[in-house]
Amino acid sequence: MPQSAPQPHPSSPLRQRLAEEPGVVLEQIAHEENISLLEVVRCLPQNHWTEVSGRHYLNVLSALPSWGEVTTVLHTADVIMEFKGPFPSGRTGHGFYNLQGKTGLSGHLRPERCQHIVFMERPLMGMETASNQFFNGEGEGIFKVFVGRDEQRQLRQDQLQHFSRLRNTLTALDHVEREASA
Repeated sequence: MPQSAPQPHPSSPLRQRLAEEPGVVLEQIAHEENISLLEVVRCLPQNHWTEVSGRHYLNVLSALPSWGEVTTVLHTADVIMEFKGPFPSGRTGHGFYNLQGKTGLSGHLRPERCQHIVFMERPLMGMETASNQFFNGEGEGIFKVFVGRDEQRQLRQDQLQHFSRLRNTLTALDHVEREASA
């Protein structure tokens, strides 16, 4: 797995900026600082994110279809593309995880490219958000899936429960694996 650049020091100006402005667009910060998106995420206050191993990629992807309407985001230097709707189920084949959406979102994902998953809860554009974010070995974002909102534009409580349960389960699995290998 490729090594990422060293993280900024815990007392760095970037950490201070993100503590004061946790709702900034992280991709823009990564560009400004010339570091990976994952490095920026790791500079956010710890209460905003939990990182688990990318080996859980298929577990997360297979859980998402039961959540209902979510927002899937692909954010690159050239486009921010959003899809609101259910995340489709999928299956592995020919080296890909093939999304089986008959309408709406579909595609072919490379599971081995996902090395890190971040469960993030933070303000963005003046609203609280919760998302699953997927990163490759270089620390660049693959895509994000945001918890949906109800009619009052509040985060859906049923999805937040799924989000928290999945985060806690995968965090515990990673902890057990680290303990077993120590």
